[in-house]
Amino acid sequence: KPENYDIWYESKFEECDKEACLSFSKDMLCSRVTVDHNYYAICQNLLSRYAMWRGSSGGLLHDPPPHIAKDGQLEALLDECANPKKRYGRFQAAKELREYLTQLSGTA
Repeated sequence: KPENYDIWYESKFEECDKEACLSFSKDMLCSRVTVDHNYYAICQNLLSRYAMWRGSSGGLLHDPPPHIAKDGQLEALLDECANPKKRYGRFQAAKELREYLTQLSGTA
């Protein structure tokens, strides 16, 4: 087992103005049991305001309906998932975002 294999690995946020920015360390991905890279890729490059695809920005969850946007929970979860402020914040934000979206889809 590699050294620190059981310590969770958090991908570092990189602000980028190009399409689909995503860098990673193959060595880190392959030497840790728990890695947040897939959450990072989805949050930064698909869902959050940082997402840039083919000239559009704002991510797939941009401009939510007013009744969803008013409490700021969706935006806060997306921001923490893309650019966490707390240690292991991306793992928690991804879990809460998944639960939040599941709850919204059940009330639609």
